Amino acid sequence: MIASCGLIGRSAELASAARIVIQVAASDINVLITGPSGAGKEMIARALHAKSGKSGSPFIAVNVAALAPGIVESELFGHERGAFTGASSRRIGVFEQASGGTIFLDEIGEIPLDIQVKLLRVLEHRIFARVGGNALIRADFRLVAATNKDLAVQVERGAFREDLFYRLRVVSIDLPALSARKADIAPLALHFLEQRAAELKTDKLHIESGALRLFHKYDWPGNVRELKNVIDSFAVTSQSGRIRAVDFEKYMIDNSSRASLLPVVTHRTPEAAEHQLIFQALMTLSNEMSSLRRLIEHEVELIRGGQPVQSGLAQQFGSVNLEEVERALVERALDEADGNRKKAARMLGIGERTLYRKLEKYGLK
Repeated sequence: MIASCGLIGRSAELASAARIVIQVAASDINVLITGPSGAGKEMIARALHAKSGKSGSPFIAVNVAALAPGIVESELFGHERGAFTGASSRRIGVFEQASGGTIFLDEIGEIPLDIQVKLLRVLEHRIFARVGGNALIRADFRLVAATNKDLAVQVERGAFREDLFYRLRVVSIDLPALSARKADIAPLALHFLEQRAAELKTDKLHIESGALRLFHKYDWPGNVRELKNVIDSFAVTSQSGRIRAVDFEKYMIDNSSRASLLPVVTHRTPEAAEHQLIFQALMTLSNEMSSLRRLIEHEVELIRGGQPVQSGLAQQFGSVNLEEVERALVERALDEADGNRKKAARMLGIGERTLYRKLEKYGLK
C-alpha cells in the first residue's frame, strides 16, 4: 500500500496516511496535512496528486511562510499590469498556473487574514480575479494544504478563520515526527543513499550497520529533511564512501549539545506553558520562603532556649519578633557577604528576587 503511493517507509503511521491517500486521491476534495516541519508533508501531497488520475497536470507547491505578506495575494491570484507600483507586466498566479492540477499550500497557518477571506471565496465559488483586474477567472484546481501549527488553536486566538479551517479540513492526514516512525528510518536512509549514489555516479556509498542502529536511537529533530541532509553530507565528506557509526555518533553528540541550548517543544499551548511557568515560580518562591522561615524559627528556638547564638540575636532582642529576627538575619548575611546580594541569598538559602523583596520590605539598601 505504501509503495503503491510512491511513499518510502514501513511504519503503521505512514501506512495509515497511505490508506487515506488511496481513498481520496481520485476526488477533488480539499485535504489538510498536519505534522512537524520536515516530516514529509509535501511527499504526501505529491502522492495525492500522483494517484489522482491527473499526474500529467501541474503540481505547484507554495511555501506561504517564505512569502512576504505583501506579495502573497499576487503570488496566488496573479496581477494585471499597473496593479501596483512595480507591476510592469501581467503576472499569472498560482491559481491559473495549476489549472487542472494540484496546488500545495505549505505552512497555510501563516497566510494573512485578509488573504484568508479571498482564499475562502475561491474555494467556495471557484472563481477569482487577478489583483487590479475585473475579469473573473474560473478556478480549476485541487487544493492540498499543510501546517505544522494547531489550526484549531489559531482559530480560538482569532489568527485563522474558522470557516476557512473547516473548508480546508474536509479530509485530514496527520504525519507524525520521524522519531515516532522508527520503522521508516532505514528505508528512507537507504533510499536517500541510492539517490545520492546515482547523482554522484558511484556504487561505493554504504551505511555501516552500526551507524544504522544509531540512526534508530537518534531523535531526528529535523525529521525526514534532517535525515536526507545527513545522508547527503556524509556521502560527500566521507573519503571511503562509508557512513560510519563513529562519525554519526559524533554528529549525535554535537547536535545534542546544541539542542540543550534551544527551547524544548512541549506541545502545550502558550497559555498552558505560561501557567506552568507561573506555577513553577510560585513553587520556587514557596520553597524559598519555607527555607527562610525554618532558618528564622531555628534562631527563635535558640533564643527562647537560652542557647548561645552566633548571630547575637538574643542580645539584640529581649522579646522575640519574627520580622525583627528575619531582618537581622538578612542584615547579617549581607554583612558576611560584604554586600554581595547574590552571595547573601545563597547563604540564606533563598533566591535573589526573594532577597530583594526583603530588602525593600525592611528598607535595607
